[in-house]
Amino acid sequence: MKKLELKKRYKMYKAGKAWVVAPVVFLGLVAGLSTNVKAVAADTVSQAQTTTVTADASSQSLTSQTNTASSEATDSSQAQSTTSAATSTVATTATSEASGPVSSTSAESTSSQAVSSEAPASHASTTVTSQANTSVATASVEAKAKVAPASSEAKEDYPTPAAYVEKNEGGHWYLYVGKQKQTGFQKLKDGRVVYYNNAGQMQYGQQNIQSYWYLFDQVNGAMKYGFQRIADQNKTVYYNGAGQMLYGQQNIGGHWYNFDKVTGKMSTGFTRIADQNKTVYYNAQGQMQYGFQEINQAKYYFDKWTGAMAKGLQIIANAKYLFGNDGKMQTGQRYLGGYWYNFDQVTGKMSTGFTHLKDQNKTVYYNAQGQMQYGQQNIGGYWYLFDKVTGAMKTGFQYIADQKKEVYYNKDGQMLYGFQKVGGSTYYFDPALGTKATGQKNINGHWYYFNGSGVMATGFTYLPDQKKKVYYNDQGQMLYGFQTIKDKTYYLDPVTGTLATGQKNINNHWYNFNPETGELALGFTYLPSEKKMVYYNEAGQMLYGSQTIAGNQYYFDLTTGAMKQDELVYNQKAKGLSYYGKDGKQVKGQVTINNQKYDFTNGYLKVAKQQLVTLKNKTYLVSGAQVITGQQQFNNHWYYFNPTTGEMATGLTYLPDQKKTVYYNGAGQMQYGQQNIAKHWYYFNPATGAMATGLTYLPDQKKTVYYNAQGQMQYGQQNIGGHWYLFDSVTGAMKTGFQDIADQNKTVYYNQAGQMQYGRQNINGHWYYFDTNTGNMQRGWKLAGRDWYYYDAKTGQMQTGNLTINGVNYSLDGNGKQILNYSVDYTYALAAGEGDDATAANNYIVLHEVGVDTGAAVNASYFKHNLNSSETYVTFVIGDGGKVYQVGTPGQVSWGAGSNANHNAPVQIELGRTWNSRQFWQDYTTYVRVARDMAGKYGIPLSLDAGGAGTPGIKSHNWVSHNIWGDHVDPYGYLARFGVTKDKLAHDLLYGI
Repeated sequence: MKKLELKKRYKMYKAGKAWVVAPVVFLGLVAGLSTNVKAVAADTVSQAQTTTVTADASSQSLTSQTNTASSEATDSSQAQSTTSAATSTVATTATSEASGPVSSTSAESTSSQAVSSEAPASHASTTVTSQANTSVATASVEAKAKVAPASSEAKEDYPTPAAYVEKNEGGHWYLYVGKQKQTGFQKLKDGRVVYYNNAGQMQYGQQNIQSYWYLFDQVNGAMKYGFQRIADQNKTVYYNGAGQMLYGQQNIGGHWYNFDKVTGKMSTGFTRIADQNKTVYYNAQGQMQYGFQEINQAKYYFDKWTGAMAKGLQIIANAKYLFGNDGKMQTGQRYLGGYWYNFDQVTGKMSTGFTHLKDQNKTVYYNAQGQMQYGQQNIGGYWYLFDKVTGAMKTGFQYIADQKKEVYYNKDGQMLYGFQKVGGSTYYFDPALGTKATGQKNINGHWYYFNGSGVMATGFTYLPDQKKKVYYNDQGQMLYGFQTIKDKTYYLDPVTGTLATGQKNINNHWYNFNPETGELALGFTYLPSEKKMVYYNEAGQMLYGSQTIAGNQYYFDLTTGAMKQDELVYNQKAKGLSYYGKDGKQVKGQVTINNQKYDFTNGYLKVAKQQLVTLKNKTYLVSGAQVITGQQQFNNHWYYFNPTTGEMATGLTYLPDQKKTVYYNGAGQMQYGQQNIAKHWYYFNPATGAMATGLTYLPDQKKTVYYNAQGQMQYGQQNIGGHWYLFDSVTGAMKTGFQDIADQNKTVYYNQAGQMQYGRQNINGHWYYFDTNTGNMQRGWKLAGRDWYYYDAKTGQMQTGNLTINGVNYSLDGNGKQILNYSVDYTYALAAGEGDDATAANNYIVLHEVGVDTGAAVNASYFKHNLNSSETYVTFVIGDGGKVYQVGTPGQVSWGAGSNANHNAPVQIELGRTWNSRQFWQDYTTYVRVARDMAGKYGIPLSLDAGGAGTPGIKSHNWVSHNIWGDHVDPYGYLARFGVTKDKLAHDLLYGI
């Protein structure tokens, strides 16, 4: 057997100062023991020593070592090994001399009855036969008398005198050899071993000889062996082959017995073996019992190797059992270590899997460890639910609160999925989650409805959340379109399934469905909401025009389907006018209408000559029995008669054959030129009468106007073809040139075509600038790219030459571009999308200095390249000999003085430091010039640090800290380095350098 295949448990045995480790039970070692047994060398030891067998699983060798005395090998961890039948057992061999105590050193001792460490009752003990020079140590127990070795196979060879005579003298038997009385143990010729005391008298009954108890026959004095009943002491004892009473645990005839260590009394029943910490059971014959035993109507289990009574949870033959502290097998439900277990009432086996507890009328589930389970459990691919308190398996509908779902478990406790029939009703459970469906559910392309209880709907069903009634067939599927249900026709919307009620246009046919039941209407039907009578054929479709019904002729409006009653109708096919009475039937013969008689003899109106005939507020052009339609010139006026109805047109009318809209007055006559219709001005071509749309020039009024697609004149601003126009609010005349749009506070310019202009425009020899988005004319300063231009504040005309604006002198070249008295470096200017793009209010110019002895370019670079981390920058940084580095964009918010000041300062200026006086004055001069330049452009007063937060002007950062927010004091500390005081700075800003 491979080493890895051995399953071993170890117990430590102490031999002297060394520990001996012995594997307890492993069947695979048997062969190794039997093959190596002859190699054992037993040492001669004192009587208080015993032989301990240890085995090495890897070598399968057997080694003998001395050990302290023990009456029995240890429990289930002791070294007991099964050998083949041919192998003897390791024997504790009794030896003795004729008159002395048994000696363990006799070289000629032989094996009598074998006594070994405890072994299973079903296995033979292991015996090692002594060699001539070997004696095996005798096992002993602590007792008042010496412990004698057991003997059964060969009795002690006591001396037999060559010639002796037995004599009874004075009631005592003596043994003479010659004249000498013999004493001690003597073996007589008849085979009896007897004992003579020091007086030579034969002894009977129990005798303690040299600390050993013996038993001699009360009659013949013969030494007793084996099991003997001592009636007067109510005990059974055992005498070995030397006749000595045995004590403690003894293996006799393949069975373990236990004899009281003091009295030698054979144990029966439950017995505590204290030194091995176990309780065992001996039957009435004193034999140790193993396995399951029924004792006094209770079941127990005793270890198959050690006989130890089982307690607590035990695994026996791959099943678990529970035994109480008294060893009794437990049954029923037990609460152990925080878990409920169940043990079969009959077999005692621990339950696993599904178990029905009859006394509690519930089915529960125990896992592989026998522990009752709770809540949701997946078992064998099925989900089950067990009560969180009782563990009872749930069936039927159950709500899983933590998952907010209701599911269903069948009678076997398995969660169900899909469609299920429960109690005569159909339900649907999610195929993955088992969730009971409620409300509408689309399953495999079909809509179903499950009410609040989950019951699948069939038949007509009202869905309150969608406020509609639908129909579900016997399979619960929503139906669509026309459906015949119980011999009645219904229509269900092809998309929503909604039951149609009232009038419904389906595939270009009008149908009518009962407003309450949804039943399809047939035949004559009055529609009260429209106050009309209509007719639906056998398919439920509304009919139009002339119809023969039950032998009578009726006419239904070609558009509305309304049955004509007491009305004239133009028959397009016959090109004649018919009259239908109040019952809707066509009338033939003379008819009086409005006290005038008309001839309908053939069913159609007939007149003597071509004329306009007005009946029932409708006018027709009739010639004989024919109605004339289309455009007709009659009495020098153009008219239009509808080809479908024959009626004369009035009002705006589209003539499709000429693709024009015209206007007929109340008399049906076409109109021309400007016409005011329903408070709107229209224009109709003087020749064709066609209605004008778009831009139109009216020569008689010398103006261009605009008519929308409906032909109505428009006013005010209008976007036409992507261009903005302006039309007079009264006359509608298109505007050109400069125009003030008061409600938008802007001045714009429209070219001769009336279109608003943008960007730079040269008008009458002057340059103007109009905002590219709004068209608003620029006034004041304009930054175009990197150049500044100035447009007159009143006229908007671009200026050139020298100007004084807001107290600052400016020079503009011939193209209007400002000539700066400083230059700007854009190396560190923020790109589009960097920094803040909000427009600042024109209240402050904020002056700073960098605060450290560094120049302008270094700080401008820092602002540019550390924008996201520092979140600090200004508009301009000045230094390095009068250089100006732009970072932010003038007019926009920069981040240099706190939120409030930032949003009120279109420009913030930083001054770099130097220790060079010449450079300082270059820097300072530019500092002042830029501040004045920007203040003038944004209309900010040139006063320094004047007033409080509400006072506009040029402000130091120091002023911002004292009046708005912050703790900075710049730029005054640095300026003082070169003798510039606050007053000097204020003077220079006001008057310039």
